Amino acid sequence: MTFPVDENDARLLLSLCPGLGPVRFGRLLSAFGSAQTAWAADPGAWAAVEGLGPAQRPSGGGESDALSRAEEEKERIAATGGRWLTSADSEYPAAFRLLYDPPIGVTVWGRWAPGDEGGVAIVGSRQPTAYGLAAAARLSTELAEAGVTVVSGLARGVDGEAHRAALKAGGRTVGILGSGWDRFYPREHRPLAEKIIQRGAVVSEHPCDEGPSPENFPRRNRLIAALALGVVVVEAKERSGALITAALAAEYGRDVFAVPGSIFSPLSRGPLGLIQKGAKPVSSATEILDELAVLREAVSRPVESAGTLSEKEPGPTLSAGARRLWDALDHTPAGLDALASRAGLGPAEIGPACLALELAGLARELPGKQFVRTERVAH
Repeated sequence: MTFPVDENDARLLLSLCPGLGPVRFGRLLSAFGSAQTAWAADPGAWAAVEGLGPAQRPSGGGESDALSRAEEEKERIAATGGRWLTSADSEYPAAFRLLYDPPIGVTVWGRWAPGDEGGVAIVGSRQPTAYGLAAAARLSTELAEAGVTVVSGLARGVDGEAHRAALKAGGRTVGILGSGWDRFYPREHRPLAEKIIQRGAVVSEHPCDEGPSPENFPRRNRLIAALALGVVVVEAKERSGALITAALAAEYGRDVFAVPGSIFSPLSRGPLGLIQKGAKPVSSATEILDELAVLREAVSRPVESAGTLSEKEPGPTLSAGARRLWDALDHTPAGLDALASRAGLGPAEIGPACLALELAGLARELPGKQFVRTERVAH
């Protein structure tokens, strides 16, 4: 039978085309109606689609190579026990459908459960202290015992500890990879992933033979932030992947939690900075669970991906308070009292609103607790 056989095959084929990411793929779907129709179209027809051209559509010998690679990828996914899911499948996570840049498809090992999209993400340093590991284990254990799916990125340190604790407690956990299965990263966590598959799921939007690269991890982090209703940061330096996940969570309308740490530890600076900007400090899962009812009301709202907001439009996922603060901000520095007055926000509202805008890249804090509007470039 000629490949591609169906719509999912066509989406797998297109996902492997160089330069054709989720946003451009979405434009192709809008233009042609389906991946099969898009693939069957003349390469010149792609030029009519914004941001695309004949160069993105393999032709001649390149088309033959693309077809062969897609067939090999399909076989490899099956051989590893995975399933290729796209938005054409009912099992494709609803949270991913709502992203501005949803994955063209994801490979899933294990199985989804209804509660997985109401989970909580626990993320943090790859080199945590003993305190950080203990905190991650405690929160993950308590969440798992309460029936909440623990989501994380299968990285060393806090991520791995969160997954292990959830499994030990008999709960469910979902791991999101920043690489393909055949080039699993980190390699020492592959046995952990195989355990997760028995009672949860491992997910990757990367081809099986794709290794880890710096740009893959922010992409992974957006899936963690989208899938979870809240993100807990356990130990992180001032610039870290965990804070990227927290920023995305705030932009997606999720709640951000932070575990307080020692004032003497550099790994406490990330959580402390989040708390100072309005993230909720937590020391037990009970404090997180108290927020889940409110968070579940927000899970069905569409979420934007980082880098998609323009200066004129702060995006639909921000709270009403954050949007009012956005309207009150300009390029002249202003303090919290002045901004609260302009935006009509109370003392308890101004901090979380500032945090949401700052983590979304829409505002910047200056010395003296002054804030200004930040330029954002849409792309």
